[in-house]
Amino acid sequence: MSRVAIVRCESYERARVEEAVGRLFDLLGGAARFARTAETLLLKPNLLKGAPPGSAVATHPEVLRAVIGALGAAASGLALRVGDSPAWGGFESAAEAAGLAAACRETGAALTPFTGGVKTPNPRGQVYDHLVIAREALDRDGLINLPKLKTHCQLYMTGAVKNLFGCVAGKRKAWWHFKAGSYRDYFPLMLVETARLLNARLHLLDAVLAMEGNGPASGTPRRAGLLLASEDPVALDRVACEAAGLDPARLRTLEAARALGWGETNLARIEIAGLPLAQARLERPLAEPKMMPIGFSLPRVVKSTLKQQWLLRVGEPLRRHA
Repeated sequence: MSRVAIVRCESYERARVEEAVGRLFDLLGGAARFARTAETLLLKPNLLKGAPPGSAVATHPEVLRAVIGALGAAASGLALRVGDSPAWGGFESAAEAAGLAAACRETGAALTPFTGGVKTPNPRGQVYDHLVIAREALDRDGLINLPKLKTHCQLYMTGAVKNLFGCVAGKRKAWWHFKAGSYRDYFPLMLVETARLLNARLHLLDAVLAMEGNGPASGTPRRAGLLLASEDPVALDRVACEAAGLDPARLRTLEAARALGWGETNLARIEIAGLPLAQARLERPLAEPKMMPIGFSLPRVVKSTLKQQWLLRVGEPLRRHA
């Protein structure tokens, strides 16, 4: 059975987060299971765009800091990197705005922007024989995924599986949306196969402050007071969906994972460690998003690509020198 650990964490106060993250690692066999001496670990937060921690857009810096601390204490000589490819704007400025850059400076972890993509064979692929992944997301010994619990206007909810789409660099994200077209399952199947190919060692979900409504960027912050972790991202998303009071039948990545036979989607076959699921469920479900199509039109892709290039080449330098 897949195991999902759940702990209560009511605030981002540093001592509370460190204690909760330590408890999660203990429930999964200890941090030493996920870090080995003198290796390179990549930590992948949710960094959709530059937004302050209280907005619930990105993984909170205290969660990142606590995970870095736990891994560093578990294995000596680690080289820890923190990387992503924001949908909007540059990585460095987004990390500064979200507080993640400061956490990296204080802990010694290296900020690592995802740039060029590499055509990567997908030997277990049932739909795609290769995927294009950021070089920096492949150049590591192990991957730790740090998603954020948010509703999502195209996939219904974003969590562990969707967060790894950030390992697809830059404007390629918009082209994946374009290629999805009207084929309903094209995009979620790609997300699941990407997550399976990347094979992260651990997925730790920040749900202390979640987002409801029209996420993943324009929703409303909502305190959920939880941290969850698992080695199975599909099981983690299934449990998070249950805790949030959302309908698992509407979560497109769960449907795709079930079709591909990867990960555990059946709640009855998921072992819950720590806080019982009945106690983790929110008193009031997260408000659902207003859904919109996954597929982008060609004009939207062109507009999105031009806007991103403007942000990187013009907007970002202006912001840095403001």
